[in-house]
Amino acid sequence: MKIKICGITNREDAVWALNDGAHFIGVDFRKRSPRCVLPADAKDWVPDLPTFASVVGLFDDEPGNVIAKLAAEMNLKGVQFNGPQTPQRLRGLRQALAITECPPFIIKALAFPGPETLEDIPRWGNAVDYVLLYDPAETKPGHIPRPFDWSLAVAAAAHGKPVFLGGGLTAENVREVALQGQPFALDVTSGVEKSTRHKNPAKMRDFITKALLGR
Repeated sequence: MKIKICGITNREDAVWALNDGAHFIGVDFRKRSPRCVLPADAKDWVPDLPTFASVVGLFDDEPGNVIAKLAAEMNLKGVQFNGPQTPQRLRGLRQALAITECPPFIIKALAFPGPETLEDIPRWGNAVDYVLLYDPAETKPGHIPRPFDWSLAVAAAAHGKPVFLGGGLTAENVREVALQGQPFALDVTSGVEKSTRHKNPAKMRDFITKALLGR
């Protein structure tokens, strides 16, 4: 099982996460996000992360050419799209990203509850590589992780896409989540924070260790 630590806002937290064994780290470029990292600030540390780091950039409705340019500048291995996306826009984004030297993989985030459902996954087709299921409340400042229907990951995977599973994840429930959801990867944000813009190194290490032991 893979692990993604999302909402990383600084070099120190990124290095902690990678050294502890995270397979992916998420950097949020959405201006509306409380964990937003401005491109000008990200240029000071994201491109300098180890070459093995799989950095995923989070976006909403930015133009495809803007995302492609930023992906190339930041050496992003993946891009994640939150918020409703039409199949046409996703295909356009795939085409825009194809012009980069190493096109990043695409994760389509699916919020529960939200306007999109599992039935939308087949409509996205080859425009996406992975699906992420998450609780939209988890991105809010001061959010306390709450129960989530992790079994949704099994239903989502039946549509043929590997699943990143978020929603109320903590070190205390990570093994239960893995058993119920059987996801390709676990995605955690608030469950390993000491504040909205800073991770808790001990919590990250505990989460990653228990997730890997529960494989």
